[in-house]
This record gives sequence, structure tokens and C-alpha cells, in this order.
Amino acid sequence: GRVEGKSLIEIGAGPTIYFILSACENFKQIYLTDYLEGNLQEIEKWLKGDGEAYDWSRYLKYVCAIENHRSTAEEKAEKIRRKVSLMRCDVTKSNPLEPNSLPLTDCVIVAGCLICACKNVEDYKAALKNVVSLIRPGGHLIITDYLGASYYLVGEAKFPVLSLDENIVREAVADSGCEMQEFTTFTDFVIPEDTFNCKNSFCLLACKY
Repeated sequence: GRVEGKSLIEIGAGPTIYFILSACENFKQIYLTDYLEGNLQEIEKWLKGDGEAYDWSRYLKYVCAIENHRSTAEEKAEKIRRKVSLMRCDVTKSNPLEPNSLPLTDCVIVAGCLICACKNVEDYKAALKNVVSLIRPGGHLIITDYLGASYYLVGEAKFPVLSLDENIVREAVADSGCEMQEFTTFTDFVIPEDTFNCKNSFCLLACKY
């Protein structure tokens, strides 16, 4: 609602557009970034209207309903296609968008990314500082991620993730130069433990000094 501006960057978007379905109403330019070129290619298929692209229509309709139908799913899809640009990122670099660069942004979203990219708490804090360097003073940081997880499975492949607790996250946000404004945890979801052993998830909003 109150978080808005000219530009927004999502770090580690994966092959998805979940987290900009509402943000597209509040920002004029949106940059979806990911480490893997294949993920960006999946988004590009949808942006170009490729018939083989994943069908996001039910998600668009759901968000439109939450927003009291301020726009139709088709209008929202067109708005996203008009506003989104794609870019590679690497959170281990001081400029995660290297070799590209952008003017300091009004907001960065990081969703389910850093626990996959970081091996330990020191890596996590360093990566978050790198991400926050993209935000203008007074701009916002939004993170949603998981607490207490150590792995997830895709088919037979098991991927390790960094196990976080709330204190680690709060400390990392403060160290990155941001003031916490909201921190909410969620436990009312069910994910089979043999797929993903997370304990709960969180969402935070912080403002850069």
C-alpha cells in the first residue's frame, strides 16, 4: 500500500512473477533479476505471450480479487508486460547487477533467495549489504523467506539452504543500514517435511537510512 515509487528490483525472482502482481500497481518500472539465465528465459516467454509459457492467469485473477477488482487480470498482465525488464544478478557481488548498473531504486524485494545463495550467516549478512546497496536512502527493503529450514527437494535432488532464526535476520537487516518497520512470521501453512523442512516463514519491511 504505502510502499511505492518509480522503480522496484526483485532479487532472485526465479522463473516466477508472484511478488510483483501487486507491486506493478505502485511502481513505474520493475526489474526482475535472477542468477540463472534459464529462469529469466521462462519469464521472458510469458512476457512475450509465448504459448508454451506458464499460465499465470489464475494467480492474476486471485490478486485482482484481493485488490477488490481495481483492474482485470488482463489489464494487470498488460501492465506487468509493459513495466518489466529482466536482468542477471549475483548477490555475492558488491554490485549484484554487475556488469550492469541502475540508478538507486525505491524498493527491493528479496523472496526465498538468500537462504539458497548463502552458506553461512556471514555470507547472508554480506549478501544483504550488497542487495541494500541498490536502494536509495529512504527506500524500502522487503524480504520474505523461511526460518529453521535446512533443505528442500526437487524430484530426487536435495538442495541445502541456510537455516535462519529471527534474531539473525533482524541483526542482518540492521547491519545492512536499514531500520525494521514490520516483521511478521507465519506458521499456518503445510509443506511436507520430506519436500521442505521449514518451520515457518516471515515477511519484513525495512527502510534504508
